[in-house]
Amino acid sequence: MSHFHHICSLIRPEQIRSLTLSDGNDNVGLVRIFLKKFRMESFKRLHSLTLVNINHNEYMIKIFLSMTDQLRKLSILNSNEIYNDTCIDILMASCGKKSLEKISLHIEKNRFLNPTIIWPDKCFLKEIKLAGICSLALFRNILLHSPNLKKFQANDIDIDDEWIDVDENEEIEEIKILPLVNGSNIISLSLTCARNEMEKLEWLLPQFTQLSYFKYLNIYDYHMESIYESDYSLIEGERWEKIISNCNQFEFIFTIHIDDESWNVHQCVSSFKRKLWQDKNWNIAFEQYDKILLIYSLPYAHDAHYYDRSILFSIPNNAILSIKFFENVTKLRINMATLNDLGKKIIGPPRFSNVSQLILDGQWRNPDTIDSIGSLVCLSNINKLIRLERVPTTIFRTFIYSLINLESLTLTTYVLDSMNAAILQYFKCLHSLNIVQFDNDYRHFVNVEPFCTMFPQIRHLDIPIDNLDSCQYLIERLEKFLISVVFRFPHNDDNDDDDDDDDDDENAELIEWAQSLQQNHQYRLRDGDIYLWFQ
Repeated sequence: MSHFHHICSLIRPEQIRSLTLSDGNDNVGLVRIFLKKFRMESFKRLHSLTLVNINHNEYMIKIFLSMTDQLRKLSILNSNEIYNDTCIDILMASCGKKSLEKISLHIEKNRFLNPTIIWPDKCFLKEIKLAGICSLALFRNILLHSPNLKKFQANDIDIDDEWIDVDENEEIEEIKILPLVNGSNIISLSLTCARNEMEKLEWLLPQFTQLSYFKYLNIYDYHMESIYESDYSLIEGERWEKIISNCNQFEFIFTIHIDDESWNVHQCVSSFKRKLWQDKNWNIAFEQYDKILLIYSLPYAHDAHYYDRSILFSIPNNAILSIKFFENVTKLRINMATLNDLGKKIIGPPRFSNVSQLILDGQWRNPDTIDSIGSLVCLSNINKLIRLERVPTTIFRTFIYSLINLESLTLTTYVLDSMNAAILQYFKCLHSLNIVQFDNDYRHFVNVEPFCTMFPQIRHLDIPIDNLDSCQYLIERLEKFLISVVFRFPHNDDNDDDDDDDDDDENAELIEWAQSLQQNHQYRLRDGDIYLWFQ
C-alpha cells in the first residue's frame, strides 16, 4: 500500500493520457482510495480509460459522469459484474460522446448483447468490441445509430431469430430477411467464437461491400464431442471465394467433426489452393485428428493452441513464413503423450516462440520430456504454468527450476504432494500460486508446514485449507511478502435447510477470526471462503 501512495504522489492528472483502474482480488480497495485522492475531471488530457473488475455501481457511475470530452477509448473488463440498470443506462449514454471513438465491453451475462439495450440515438464510435453473441436486432441498431463505425468484433452475430429456412418453409419462400443498414461502412469484422453456417455467412458478408479484413474463428475443444453439427460447407474454398474475394486479409480457424467416412479430406485441401488464395498469399495449414479436421490461416489467428498428435499435418514449406506460423500463440496446452523424443526430432528454434502460459496434460513419461517441451516453447519466456495431474518428483523439480521467469503457478494438492516429496524449495518470489481441488480430491487439503518451506515468498495465494489454526500459521510464516490470500474451506454438499444455521455459525467464526488478526488488512466472505488483503 505504501508503494501505491507513493505512486499517487507522483501523478500529475493533467499529464495523464492513459489510465487503468483495477479492483480485483489482487488489489481490492485501491479504486476507492484513488477516487478520494483524485477528481476524474482533473484528467483533462485522458485519451484512454480501462476499468477492470470494479463491481461498485457508485464508483462506476462517478467515473462515467466524470468522463471528459477528450476521452477516445473506453474499455471495461469484468466477468462477474453486478451493475444495476442506472449504471448501464449512464454507460450507454456515455457511449454517445462525440470524442469517444473506441469501446471494448467484456462483461458477463451478455449484458450488452440483446436488443433491450438502449443504444444512443447518435453515436460517433469507429470501433466496437463486445464479448458474447450479438443478436441481429442489436447489431442492426448499432449500425443504424453508428454511421462512423468501421470495425466491429463479437463472439458471433446470432441470425437465427430472423432466419427463414426455405427448405422447411416452402409456403413463405417469397419472404426474405431484411438487409442491414450502413453495412457498407464496415471495413473490419471479427467473429471470435463463431457458429454460423456458410449459408448465413453468404447472406451476411456481401452486405459489407467495403470489407477489407475478416476474422472467423470456429474454435472449441476438439477432443470432446461437439454440441454443434458440423457444417462441411465451411471448408469449401470455392464458396468462400465468392464472399471474401474483396478482402485484403482473411484470418480463420475451422474445427470440423468428421462423421462421414466417405468424406475426402484431400479434396477439401485442394479447394484452398486455387488461384485466389495464391494471389492474395493466404497460406493455409491442415491438421487431422481421429475424427476432427482443423483448418487455419497462417499465422495462426488465436492466442491459444492445443498441441497434440495428428494423423495429417500439412503446412507450407516456407522458411521465412515458418518463423511467424505461431507468433500469435501466447497460451499453449500440450498433450504430454505426444512428446516422446520430440527434442531430437525438431531442429532449430522453438515452434511456439512467444508462449508465456503453459498447460501440461497427461502422463509425464521420462526425463527427456523437459527437452521435448523446450523444443516447442522457449522455457525462459514461461511466466505461468498450470499442471493438474500427478508428476514425477525430481524430474518436475528440475523442470520448475528451469523456468527462470516463472511468476504464476496453478497446481492440485496431488502435484503439491509430489513437489513436497522431491523436497522442493522455490526461493524466488512468486506473484501468484493457486492450489485447486477436483471432486475426487475435494477433502485433500494442504499441509501448511512443508508448504511454507517450499514456497516462502508468495504475493498472492489461493489455497484449500481445513482449519483456522493453519490459516494463522501460514499468515505468520509468509507475511513478509504476502499481499492477498484466499482460504477455501470444506463446504457441506447437502442443501438442506437444516444446514443454514451451521453456515451462519461458520461465517460468524470466520468474521471473528478475521477481525482478530493483528496485521493491517481488509477481508470479505464469499461462499463460505475468506478473502484477505494485507496493507
